[in-house]
Amino acid sequence: MTMNRRIPSFHFAYVTNFNDNSISVIDTRTRKVKATIKTGRGPFEIAVTPDGKHAVVINKTDNTAQVIQRSTNKIISTIPVGKSPSDVGTSPKYVYVTNAADNTVSVLCIKKRKVIQTLKVGKRPIGVTVTPQKIGQRTLGFVSNHDSNTISIFNAKCNKIIDTIPAGVGPDQIAFTQNSRLAYVTTNNNVLVIGTRSRRILSKIKVGSTPVGVAITPNDRFAYVGNEGDNTVSVIMLKKNKVIATVPVGKKPGIVAITQNGKFAYVANFGENTVSVIRVRDNKVIDTIKVGNAASGLAIIPL
Repeated sequence: MTMNRRIPSFHFAYVTNFNDNSISVIDTRTRKVKATIKTGRGPFEIAVTPDGKHAVVINKTDNTAQVIQRSTNKIISTIPVGKSPSDVGTSPKYVYVTNAADNTVSVLCIKKRKVIQTLKVGKRPIGVTVTPQKIGQRTLGFVSNHDSNTISIFNAKCNKIIDTIPAGVGPDQIAFTQNSRLAYVTTNNNVLVIGTRSRRILSKIKVGSTPVGVAITPNDRFAYVGNEGDNTVSVIMLKKNKVIATVPVGKKPGIVAITQNGKFAYVANFGENTVSVIRVRDNKVIDTIKVGNAASGLAIIPL
């Protein structure tokens, strides 16, 4: 598909370039940068809405969220959020932004293009992710409170906090299995496996140094973890919750995203302005894509 069609391509990866105030748009079929989108100051993280129509980038320096129309790759709205926004997650109805300096989560409505609610959570909230499937009758959101060592759980229908659970030391990013039964959470020392129904830590997995990003393949077979401290990606086999491969990548790898077909893992290397492409079938780096300065966030349209 071409960039100017009304139906957005499912093959784009969006990379936020923190120091360039821009987003690099990569066509995952050719692994080439096809467009650059100018943003506010300090674009840090990005997410694509489940319907594929919009991407939402958060600008850490500006304290804003910007909505991108994916059919045109144009910014259509700039929305003030809290202080030091750190992550963005989406559900079919809402967008959630963690505000690390405010200890809050801003709830955005894309249609209204404004914040409609603010949730009070723990200290220095970083990651926010919503379950792909309902847990019982509810879709749940998890917020990692880095300095409280907890996760705040909210009901994504009414946007109310319903529980707070322990989550190791320094919880950061969160990924759910496709069936939503398990959450994988990076911490300062390891990756936690948390049952979404029991809300308990079921397992702890030792990975590389300073794990940050985590992404799970669509078939729920593997999790890919970006280890900022040792420039590697740990590959976890979910069936055994065991690391089966360690892949050297670029400097300071952080956020990871998996292509829709489950064949490739994309890794944003914050320390060298590149994205590493890992082939899932043999865990080899098959390409390194040059992007903007300080590649911090990365998103590929979800299933």
